[in-house]
Amino acid sequence: MKKSSKALLASMLIVSSLGLVATVSAKQHSDRPDCKRDGHHMGAGYKHGDKGFNVDRMARKLDLGDDQRTQIEAIMEASKQQMSDQRDKMQANREQLRSLTTQSPLDEAAVRTVADAQGDLEADMIVLRAQQRAKINAILTDEQRAELEDMGGKKRGHR
Repeated sequence: MKKSSKALLASMLIVSSLGLVATVSAKQHSDRPDCKRDGHHMGAGYKHGDKGFNVDRMARKLDLGDDQRTQIEAIMEASKQQMSDQRDKMQANREQLRSLTTQSPLDEAAVRTVADAQGDLEADMIVLRAQQRAKINAILTDEQRAELEDMGGKKRGHR
């Protein structure tokens, strides 16, 4: 098999895998009829167990003072619209990528451009979350930060 044919085949496999992953990840959060999230991971009607960021749970577990709780709620509220806008951009980009992967012939350059944009959007989301966490950490005592870190490790199954 020629080198260019191998490269094309590998590219097509990667692109088709991306399309499948995008389809599954876009659907998994909103397919259930009882889902109140309207396709958003943390929508206003989020009632699916004790998951995700929850100021009440954090206040209980870390024994936050009223002032700390108010400040954390303000941080979360201030970043809510930015996070929502970023999720919307990521969803639109996934849809564009899915559309490109179904076209024949495949426009590899266009797929690469959209895939690169998706990576940039995900990096931006990581930065937004890191900024949010840094602001929250600045409000916590050393003991509370240690407990929060421990809670995160347990939640992810690392401990």
